[in-house]
Amino acid sequence: ASRGVVLASGGLGGIYQHSTNPPGFNALGSSVALARRAGVATQDLEYVQFHPTALYIPNEARFLLTEALRGEGAVLRNSKGEAFAKNFHPDGELAPRDIVARGVYNEAQATGDQVYLDI
Repeated sequence: ASRGVVLASGGLGGIYQHSTNPPGFNALGSSVALARRAGVATQDLEYVQFHPTALYIPNEARFLLTEALRGEGAVLRNSKGEAFAKNFHPDGELAPRDIVARGVYNEAQATGDQVYLDI
């Protein structure tokens, strides 16, 4: 008997409007859906890992901008050119991925514009 099973079978980035998954990549969460249909209890499904920075070019697929860029000193800036990462966490750009993603989202919502990665 087992105390639990970890289902590690692929992602679900394809269910989002914007993703850095390659076009056509089958990342639709089908394994989780299959498990649920089989009556498997699931938990912590809100923990979806993704990268908070991507290259945006209109009408093109998003391209992942590695967090190593931030590790080497790249700075998140709003549309006014202001660095804002220290406003949401003392570690700024080096904060954990979920915190950076939330900070980028909140800044974009607050300014009504895109944010930029100054490399």
